[in-house]
Amino acid sequence: MQQITHFRNSFPFGRPDNALKTTIKLLEQVLTHKIELNVDLADLAVYEEAELTSLECRKQTMKCLEQGAYINYLQISKATLRQLNTEVMECPSLDDMIRLAAACIEFLQETLDHYGEALNVYERMMCEMNETFWRLYGVDMESVLQAQESGSPEVLPLFHKLNTYFYDEQELRYGKFHMYLHQVFAPHIVSYLEKEELTLREELDEALERESWFPEDSSEEFSCCAVQQIVAQVKNMQKMVAGLRWPDKTFSDHLQSRTQKTTAEIFDYFVSRVFGILQIFPRLQRSLITDKSVLPDEVCVMLNSCITMRIHANELCGNATSSNTSGYNYRTDINELLTQRITVMFEFACCQLCQCIRNLLVKLSRYDKDSIFSPIFTLVNPKIAIVEPLFSQVRQNNVQITQEIHPTCTNDLLLCWYNSLLSTISAWLTSRENIDMHHFQLAVISSIFKTLFSEFSSLGLTDEALRNATYRMIHNRIEYEETMNTLNIDHTRNYKYGAESESESSED
Repeated sequence: MQQITHFRNSFPFGRPDNALKTTIKLLEQVLTHKIELNVDLADLAVYEEAELTSLECRKQTMKCLEQGAYINYLQISKATLRQLNTEVMECPSLDDMIRLAAACIEFLQETLDHYGEALNVYERMMCEMNETFWRLYGVDMESVLQAQESGSPEVLPLFHKLNTYFYDEQELRYGKFHMYLHQVFAPHIVSYLEKEELTLREELDEALERESWFPEDSSEEFSCCAVQQIVAQVKNMQKMVAGLRWPDKTFSDHLQSRTQKTTAEIFDYFVSRVFGILQIFPRLQRSLITDKSVLPDEVCVMLNSCITMRIHANELCGNATSSNTSGYNYRTDINELLTQRITVMFEFACCQLCQCIRNLLVKLSRYDKDSIFSPIFTLVNPKIAIVEPLFSQVRQNNVQITQEIHPTCTNDLLLCWYNSLLSTISAWLTSRENIDMHHFQLAVISSIFKTLFSEFSSLGLTDEALRNATYRMIHNRIEYEETMNTLNIDHTRNYKYGAESESESSED
């Protein structure tokens, strides 16, 4: 029995061949009295009570192996800690436990290679010996974990190493110690995710405070540095959770769902913060007092950063085509939410850029027929060239949007810009619904309307998108006013502008 307990010393590297297996078989035969041995009967007095069954023989053998596991673990533990210059009486560190785990794995692999066949004479005997060995390791491991700060990421490499080993070992997978690992590390994993959520939000705030809103040089998405940083951290968090290979499917789905939820919340928080910065951005605010405002480069980077977040949300917030019934899929919801927020940002930016056309319409309001100043302004012979600054601004912004905005949303922003211009014209016309338009007003509005359609149509926007309800309302109003002009209902409808009026005067 001593030879079985100290099998590694009694049979180094499994030599001689089949010696350990023969010893175990011999012990079984002795215990069951199936052979006659020329030995002193006093040595067998302990077995004189009754004939032992095969199961009882297995128990005796297993008891020897358990004692051997205890002896072997103490030897490996002392040798490993001594190599690490750690006193045995001191509480080892996490790094010490990781190295000790590696030494234990190597030891058990050698045992399997040299003694596996002999120790599997009885079913699962090798497996139970390994469970005993790891149970001893678990005592030291738990004392080390109790000394760690809750939510510390430093415990994750230890779990990953141990879980990977048990997951790959068919006989030990889902065994007693494997499930014990999950019970011990589950609170650490949950605390880590809670801490990571707070850390991500804090680091995002810090990144936005120092952001210069210039595109990252290495980025093909024209986004800012903060986006690259946050996305990298989120990917690392999700990669860590996926690498845990948690065997409990319910808890595994919970971890995956939680990381997706955290990712969705961080992305939504980022877009909300950027929108708040956009609303008070100085260079965009200056567009309210100039007719030559062009969408600033920094604003383009803000919009691109939010667009990039939405693209990454499709990748990192779940798979909409998967049949995951135990978890919750955040991909569809966050994609819709970010799309709505980005649309609002587009509308806000375009509304700011519409100051040029609003200034022009204010000037046209002077020609309202119910205004006492209308005859005075008519006498100064207004020219339709008044619209040229607006056309120049529209073209410059179209070029800026086409070149600087992420290709996936270029047409969306162009269409929003077009709709903002039309909505501004529509609101101006609606306020004059019961007033016939002055001849000069009609000429300017008609010129703007046709030019806008031509400019945006040349950029690839479809007729269906351009000829929307607002377009049709403006078109109908212009047709009505032109019809009234043709019928000469107003005596001033024959008024002509610019060079034409001057040529008619010369002919007279």
